[in-house]
Amino acid sequence: MSRVVAYLCVWFAALSVVSSDDGGGVVIGSFADPLRAAEQREAVGGGLESTVVEVSVDGERYYRVVVFTPAPHDFVKEVSAGRYAGAWFWEGARAASLARPFKGPVTDARAPASQHSVDRFGVASLRRIAGNATQVSMDGDDAGSEGSSIVMRGPGRQDALAVPRYENAGIEIDGVLNEAIWNEVTPHDNMVVINPDTLEPARHPTEMRFIYTDQGLYIGVINYQPAETLIARLSSRDVHINRDQWGIALDTSGEGLYGYVFNVALGGTLIDGKVAPERSFALEWDGPWEAATHARSDGWSLEVFLPWSMMTLPRVDGDRTMGFWVNRQVAYVSEMWGWPALPFTGARFMSALKPMALPGVTPKKQLVAFPYGSGSYDGGPGVDEADVRAGVDIFWRPTSDLQLTAALYPDFGSVESDDVVVNLTSRETFFPEKRLFFLEGNENFITSPRSQTMRSSGGGSGGARKTARSFTGTPTTLLNTRRIGGAPLIDVPEDITVPGYERSKPTQLLGALKLTGQTGAMRYGVLSALEDDPVLYGQRDGVRTGVKGDGRNFSVARLMYESVDEGRRSFGYLGTLVDHPIRKATTHGFDVHFMNASGKLNVDTQFLMSDIEGSKGFGGWTDIDYTPRRGLMHMFGLEYLDKKIDISDLGFLERSDSIGGRYTLMYMKSSGMKRFRSWQSMSTLTNWVNGDGRNIKTGIFSRNSLTFKNLNEVRGHLYYFPRRWEDLESRGNGSFRTHDRVFWELAFGTDTSQKFSWSVQGGGMQESLSGRTQFMGVGMTYKPTDRFSLDLDANYRQHRGWLLHQGGRQMATFDAGNWQPRLAMDVFLTARQQIRLTMQWAGIVADEQAFYQIPIVPGALIEVDKDVDAAIGDFTMSRLTAQLRYRWEIAPLSDLFVVYTRGSNLDNRVDDEFGNLLTDAFSDPVIDVLVVKLRYRFGN
Repeated sequence: MSRVVAYLCVWFAALSVVSSDDGGGVVIGSFADPLRAAEQREAVGGGLESTVVEVSVDGERYYRVVVFTPAPHDFVKEVSAGRYAGAWFWEGARAASLARPFKGPVTDARAPASQHSVDRFGVASLRRIAGNATQVSMDGDDAGSEGSSIVMRGPGRQDALAVPRYENAGIEIDGVLNEAIWNEVTPHDNMVVINPDTLEPARHPTEMRFIYTDQGLYIGVINYQPAETLIARLSSRDVHINRDQWGIALDTSGEGLYGYVFNVALGGTLIDGKVAPERSFALEWDGPWEAATHARSDGWSLEVFLPWSMMTLPRVDGDRTMGFWVNRQVAYVSEMWGWPALPFTGARFMSALKPMALPGVTPKKQLVAFPYGSGSYDGGPGVDEADVRAGVDIFWRPTSDLQLTAALYPDFGSVESDDVVVNLTSRETFFPEKRLFFLEGNENFITSPRSQTMRSSGGGSGGARKTARSFTGTPTTLLNTRRIGGAPLIDVPEDITVPGYERSKPTQLLGALKLTGQTGAMRYGVLSALEDDPVLYGQRDGVRTGVKGDGRNFSVARLMYESVDEGRRSFGYLGTLVDHPIRKATTHGFDVHFMNASGKLNVDTQFLMSDIEGSKGFGGWTDIDYTPRRGLMHMFGLEYLDKKIDISDLGFLERSDSIGGRYTLMYMKSSGMKRFRSWQSMSTLTNWVNGDGRNIKTGIFSRNSLTFKNLNEVRGHLYYFPRRWEDLESRGNGSFRTHDRVFWELAFGTDTSQKFSWSVQGGGMQESLSGRTQFMGVGMTYKPTDRFSLDLDANYRQHRGWLLHQGGRQMATFDAGNWQPRLAMDVFLTARQQIRLTMQWAGIVADEQAFYQIPIVPGALIEVDKDVDAAIGDFTMSRLTAQLRYRWEIAPLSDLFVVYTRGSNLDNRVDDEFGNLLTDAFSDPVIDVLVVKLRYRFGN
């Protein structure tokens, strides 16, 4: 009997083991793309039983390729050492495959039928698509609990994309892939949807081919989609609007340290710029690359040539590797697709780019000259002058990691006007850099994400039409190159009156020199510029009189060490010197950066010191970003700036004397909602005090946006500001207490993929003493063809109790109307010839209400009778900038400009209404200038 019991025990034990193994399977791949899972399942072969199982991990869908074998644990050991590194045993695989049989994704009903729509399990028809990276590359946080990435290491298959090399490509960049060489290159198609961040397979194929030569990288792309869904829209360079386009980001450092972005839209418009860790884009840089597009009956195609000589490339031992990320914007569904799968809601970008193997890339020496000639006529008030100028910019790159840039008598006047800004506060307005000399190699001088700026288009880059922002942030940076050649520093005698527009005119430069380079893990940069002696013209007893001053000398030095073994660590120094007889300013900055290996944690720290004529100030901040999973981010910031810190001579700082911090929770969701396509939410808590311990900025902010299935969007903002102390608007005359305030805004925009789109917004806010301001705005965009576009926006504010400084210790409240219309019209003769008309006007009519005095001892404002001698009283403002510009891009970075600019800033006219202020702004200009400029690029 005991033998029988023992036998039964052994039998049941063995049965339980077999049953356990029989119910489990081996996961050899986990994918966000079911097509890739199906392809890998078919590749298993060998008579093995395999299937694809759909699972949900942390709310995200994944597709596991599971193999069932009699001895799964042994199979794991066998394949882990070979082709399927990272394979693992899944005990519940059999039950999961039966309970949730995978039937493939459902095609979006919005996608029109096409012969190129992908049969998700028609793997045989996709055999021509290589897909070197069979698995979608994902962060650890994006993979949920799927474990470490499973990388296939089959014969001839490597982690890096192997790009074929040719001695001579013989490709004409015309957008038509009709050269025989393209047929020799294996295409790649690995796109998934990254915006919204569903990571679902792209609905249409994208065939991408890469080859390279000693001169540069060639890319040929066929973007399949029904011809009737194509949206081609031309625009100025670097303007993001909703249209069909394809792009690539290249990490030329090969280590996730710095890189470039290149986009080409259907029709031929180019977008380019630079990218820094981890996802900081700046579109001011323009490069001499070529691209062309071609519309087809089954979609559209493009060809791109990216010369190595325009890129910063470090010296490498052995073969060169670059990281890359390709993306495609499909306007009719307002989606962005990408490969590798790096949605903007994830933690990583530059550190997670897919490697591209480029053996033997050793760029030759480069010498490029940009001579220019310009003629201008100034017909402003009291001026009737013509001017002719000539100069040259020289770019010399003796090695791939060293560049010397020089400018002799540069014409740093921009042919693109800045926005019209009415700023009656004590805070300075920031304007981004647009000049080629200062943009080339500027990535070496970036010390913190806070110093980054990104220009955006008025109409929005996709989805719904955007509306004007009520609050905009400003960068904090030690180097704001707009200071170089900016408004002059001159002591004007008291008996000479110089108008404001004359004081704000730019200063001519005699020359500038810049050196940037890299040696191993060390990057460096040196910048120097010399201003000409400026002359301002004013009136002395009714007679036009000139006041001559001294130009400034600017010097900048940068040194940075970076390590990317595990994550990223960086240490840097930046120093600036502005030398002028009136004022000498020196600043020093030390920056530290850290990113952990998973990319979830980023820390950026900056220390500052300034010395202005012996007055020394100190400050610094730390920013911590933590992304535990895709779509969720925590952002912390701590800041200390003492009262004497001043970096404004060559940098930009909104205010000093600030101690505090902020916390922001950002959440984004793009799946699982019946009525909405996506939801974005941002909640922020802030608290800052000054050096006296008084609260200067505390707030609770909530921002939300919902995108509907039809691509319309609604946005809502709600802010609460508790009572605080105001110490800036007094202009150095003490501090006073303000009331608590509430701000709210609601906006709606329609789908910008349509020929006509519109937006509307409305809201209100409480003023500093509980007055109420209401605002509204409407706008429309009309793009009937790819060669014409019209944007119209009108924004109006009705102020009640608007608190403004009146001089000294005097303050006053005003009731005011504030109109700000804007017009932009583009006509394209070709993709390289553009006529652009822009106009912005700001008009204010303000009536004085109550009068206050700032107390000597900090406290509430004291209501007083009107001080006739000190108060400004009723006032009006009327500022206009209008520009008509013709641009012909003769060759890459070679342009002919004909620009007419007219601007006005009317004197106070308290008896005029808005209509008169607008018409007189046209008829009474203070700027009336015609410029003809030719710039041509010569070089190898």
